[in-house]
Amino acid sequence: MPFDLLTVLPTRLDIEVNGFNGGVLNGVPSAYHWYTERYGVKWPCGYDLNISSQGENFIQVDFDTPWCQPESDVVAELSRRFGCTLEHWYAEQGCNFCGWQLYERGELVDVLWGNWNGLPRQMMMSCRKSPDLRG
Repeated sequence: MPFDLLTVLPTRLDIEVNGFNGGVLNGVPSAYHWYTERYGVKWPCGYDLNISSQGENFIQVDFDTPWCQPESDVVAELSRRFGCTLEHWYAEQGCNFCGWQLYERGELVDVLWGNWNGLPRQMMMSCRKSPDLRG
């Protein structure tokens, strides 16, 4: 099941008309430029979304995005919209980074990040042990 980031933060009609590579409308950024700036990813969609765990007061959702984690504005909006605490774990071994962000009702309240291979051992182990590390 896909996770469309456009449902979290809306795009602009002129951006979509201008197309992924742009050039159709003067003075309007390409969708590629807009997506990477607004959503943090080349394509604003998470793939292979699944609910990997849930309980009375939590839900754990895993998904993939190509090469980068979603921009913090996307994650903050999810936390704000649902009035919840949200932990965001992410990692990309190929690009050598991983991290963790904690949001409370839309506000970023704590963060850890660094190089996958250059992190303190405790953080690196946390990244490696975190649930699925894909979204």
